[in-house]
Amino acid sequence: MSERLEERTELLVGENGLEALRRARVLVAGLGGVGGACAESLVRAGVGTVYLLDHDTFCRSNLNRQMLSTEAVIGESKAEVAVARFASIRNDIATVPLPYFLQESGVTELLEQHPMDAIADCIDSIGVKAVLLAQARARGIMTMTALGAGNRLDPRAVRVGTLSEVQGCGLARVLRTRLRQLDCALDIPVVYSTELPSKPAPHVPTDTGIRPRAVNGTISYMPNIFGHIVAGEIIRRLLVLKSDSEQSEDTSKYP
Repeated sequence: MSERLEERTELLVGENGLEALRRARVLVAGLGGVGGACAESLVRAGVGTVYLLDHDTFCRSNLNRQMLSTEAVIGESKAEVAVARFASIRNDIATVPLPYFLQESGVTELLEQHPMDAIADCIDSIGVKAVLLAQARARGIMTMTALGAGNRLDPRAVRVGTLSEVQGCGLARVLRTRLRQLDCALDIPVVYSTELPSKPAPHVPTDTGIRPRAVNGTISYMPNIFGHIVAGEIIRRLLVLKSDSEQSEDTSKYP
């Protein structure tokens, strides 16, 4: 007996759930270890349109953790590689490559040019991260943000919560400061770890001319765990919105 592509997913979420995912449009901002895993989970679940934003290319240091990286794609665009990989998984959804560096000044144009229901925020740049989240909040776009997965080993310490409650994460601390400057509430949903991180390697210069950055140690599973959870939270909330909408319609029909 032949099996359908969505057979196992439909058993879990039902036909209406499948339709809700098919109609959904999700931006994955950043296609590194976290974003690559997140994007693949969204695609395999059947999200109808996935925007894939990343300016970077693959290098050999990505191989230890980034799901989309292989020796065959070293030097190639992460966004374009993602599109090709996902087409080999399923060809019934739209994947849109956005292979450019998103600057703070470009967030408005991005959100206006590409209608979306949700944003998976998997980027490292604090300034852009803050502007993207603030503008998404102002526009009523669902978000799920990944905080620091680097320099951590314990998968049991991964949590889902709000930005305001996170402790021991330098990324969360700086992000809160930037969001306050943008008059944005701090009840942003996030994936984070309660594990105190190990110390990063010394700061090193970058090829792009940006100020030197510390290099975080990473392990194979942690970024992927974060990414799958980001995708899972978005998918669950898309399904909840569909369910709430149906209940609202039923109530209006039968007062």
